[in-house]
Amino acid sequence: SKDNPIEVSVPVLDAAQLAAKEAKAQKAAAESAVQAAMRRMVSCSVNEDCIIVDKDPCGCLVGPEGVTAINAAYTLDFNKFQSNSLTKACPEGAPSVERECSPSAQAVCQENVCRISY
Repeated sequence: SKDNPIEVSVPVLDAAQLAAKEAKAQKAAAESAVQAAMRRMVSCSVNEDCIIVDKDPCGCLVGPEGVTAINAAYTLDFNKFQSNSLTKACPEGAPSVERECSPSAQAVCQENVCRISY
């Protein structure tokens, strides 16, 4: 009522705090967009949608974690994401032949997600 007004306390942000809050929100939105793009890149309907690609510039030279399975339709998009990664020297020696790098490894669609079966 006007006889007993309710006090409201509103925090005041200075320009630096506001800019930091805005930057944090933009970063979160960008990360969310990247995650959504990655989900699209691994989505599939049938095994033929999926292929095995190098997720590390050295591929199986760094072991099974150097490869992944994606939807073939998103190969160019995947390569754009990978082009942002740093170049590095690959280890010497023969590529790994275990698990995802084995000769029997193949990209399959399981529960609408591309995976490597070995």
